[in-house]
Amino acid sequence: MEDGVRVLYVGGGSDDERASDLADFDDVAEVETVEDGSAVVDVLSEREVDCIVCEDGRDGIGAVGVLRLVRDTHPAIPVVLYVSNGSEELAANAISADVTDYIRADDRDSLTELADTLVSASRRYRAEQDVALLNDLARNVYERITDAFFALDRDWCFTYINEEAESLLEVSADRVIGENVWEVFPEAVGSTFYTEFHRAIATQNPVTFDETFDPLDKHFEVRAYPSEDGLSIHFQQTVAGETTRGAHLMELTNVLAYDLEDSIENARAALNATRASHPEVEGLEDVEAALNRMDDLVTHSITLAREEDYSTTNSTR
Repeated sequence: MEDGVRVLYVGGGSDDERASDLADFDDVAEVETVEDGSAVVDVLSEREVDCIVCEDGRDGIGAVGVLRLVRDTHPAIPVVLYVSNGSEELAANAISADVTDYIRADDRDSLTELADTLVSASRRYRAEQDVALLNDLARNVYERITDAFFALDRDWCFTYINEEAESLLEVSADRVIGENVWEVFPEAVGSTFYTEFHRAIATQNPVTFDETFDPLDKHFEVRAYPSEDGLSIHFQQTVAGETTRGAHLMELTNVLAYDLEDSIENARAALNATRASHPEVEGLEDVEAALNRMDDLVTHSITLAREEDYSTTNSTR
């Protein structure tokens, strides 16, 4: 495993034999020992650790108590209980406290099982952290778009909605994510919104239009950008008959061309690095789809803005 696993071993001093033996296993980079739960919290606040192993009953240590203490501040980090005198009650309490695994400390074979478990759990944990980071990068790119914005998948279900869109549409992300847009807004079926969104998906060409949505009594200027994964919709509230499209598109283009492209490339580099080091991790396809959609958004916005700017410039001559 790349870089090896950093283990925090609770229950032994610096000369602890089991901790020392654990450090000799392949893929275990280092084993740091601490004597009690409070020391665990101190270590986690100061440096990164991939996993924790805790002996139960060693020098008065209550492993479940340590587990609960860790879960209060680090709910995802792997914690494995390594017990010499286990019981059904201890196992049940550990499970209720969200233990990662529970291994009996019987012999050398159990230490091998412990090492394998720690490496496997650490690999999953690192991969999950990488995916979370990538999702944060994608979310940050979305949030830096100042328009009201939401994204739909091929089944017309919301996959993202920013705060400005929540405000204008008078909905919450918790309510609509994963829901079909035509079920959330049934009044839109058969409207210009419905026909234009379907036209964008069918032709794979962006559409731009102005329309009033009567249930909200609001007039919107809308730009919808299709991709193989769905539809990205940017919109703003305007007064019927008025448009800010030309100036607004040029502003959006500047943001996309000089800012978002760098963020997208950084996120894509992180995605490729994660895929290379953790090919087994799930969820990377969703991140890639989001980045591809943003790439399409940049391309479509720049093209549309240039066309609009050209049209506006010539109309004033």
